Amino acid sequence: MNIRKLIIPVSCLALTLIIGTFGYMWTEHLSFFDAVWLTVVSVLTIGYGDMTPATIQGKIFTLIIIPVAIGIVTYILARFASAVIDGKWADEVKRRKMNHKIDQLEHHIIVCGLGRVGKQVVAQLKREHQPIVAVEKNEQILEKTEDLLYVNGDATDDDVLIAAGIERAACIVITLPSDTDNVFITLTARGINPNILIVTRAEKEEAEKKLYSAGADKVINTSSIGGKRMAMSVLKPVSMELVDTLLQDSEGAYNVEEIVLREDSKLVNQTLKQSKLRQVCGVTIVAIKRGNTIISNPKPDEQLLANDLLIVFGREDQLRKFEQL
Repeated sequence: MNIRKLIIPVSCLALTLIIGTFGYMWTEHLSFFDAVWLTVVSVLTIGYGDMTPATIQGKIFTLIIIPVAIGIVTYILARFASAVIDGKWADEVKRRKMNHKIDQLEHHIIVCGLGRVGKQVVAQLKREHQPIVAVEKNEQILEKTEDLLYVNGDATDDDVLIAAGIERAACIVITLPSDTDNVFITLTARGINPNILIVTRAEKEEAEKKLYSAGADKVINTSSIGGKRMAMSVLKPVSMELVDTLLQDSEGAYNVEEIVLREDSKLVNQTLKQSKLRQVCGVTIVAIKRGNTIISNPKPDEQLLANDLLIVFGREDQLRKFEQL
């Protein structure tokens, strides 16, 4: 049930009670409390008989106010009963609770679209325990979701993105199949939140430049990536099988993590060889991002500096052990 649809009839009922109270105070010369009492029992047609209109003006006033009030009360009760029977009241309560939770979120990730790509994105983010808000206009898809905050609406609509908390979000992932929609959402997201990280899907190669121009930080061409992986599966099947086993393990046994080396870390100013990370934690430093430079496959004598972004590969327990350092 839409609460907003009851605002007008409830307001009319409240106005009727106010008019009835002051009407009885004027026509029957009653005190404020007695006037309220007579108004309520008249509107609800209870009729205890302890108090009735005595003047002709009061009786005429009662003949007017009772039919009006009965009509309003009947409408409200009918709407409420219909909502309860249809189960819409529970849906509305759930929706309001969800909206409240979304309003409390900060630095969360918004995923636009719950199609094949969007579902994979959500599944991976859930495994990483990231706060997510999905935006999807297909109600049937949302009905199948579990344990997921969402906004039912078109992601190209500014109000829908605002309802998803884009002003407070850290990142937005756009997975819609239409490049035109993705460009539009990118422009809107960048306009509302200039600091947000935007990762978007592209179907055509010519759309990639447009998406970057619109403000995207990273554009993923799913068709291109899928084609390359299929080719590599033909050319180097064993290598690709190993990559799939490591990175697509459903239980998340292995993972790649990005970890910033803090200034107070004991690893600062040590070389990779001196740190003995392989022996202590069992992880592998795949690359180091230092400023705008990426050092791939760093050598053993590469020195670790404060604020380096380390790209680390290993099992979940090994990565947690490394993070403690």
